[in-house]
Amino acid sequence: MPKLKKRAGQEEEYDRNKLEKSMKNAGAKEETVRKVLETFKHQEGMTTQQVRNHVINELKKHEPEVANRYETYVKPVK
Repeated sequence: MPKLKKRAGQEEEYDRNKLEKSMKNAGAKEETVRKVLETFKHQEGMTTQQVRNHVINELKKHEPEVANRYETYVKPVK
């Protein structure tokens, strides 16, 4: 399974479902989520920031208000 490099340096397996869920949580329509996922090509060693930037750019094309919510979301500290 391909891996992503997280901001803190650790690696995590790429999880398409996690990416899909994050877009839906931001309010993206099913059709938009499908279109964004179709444009995404994971490459080994990509960073989570690169994935995030791609998703934001694609969301802006289809649902700019959702892109804004996705971009400004701050993950709670555990």
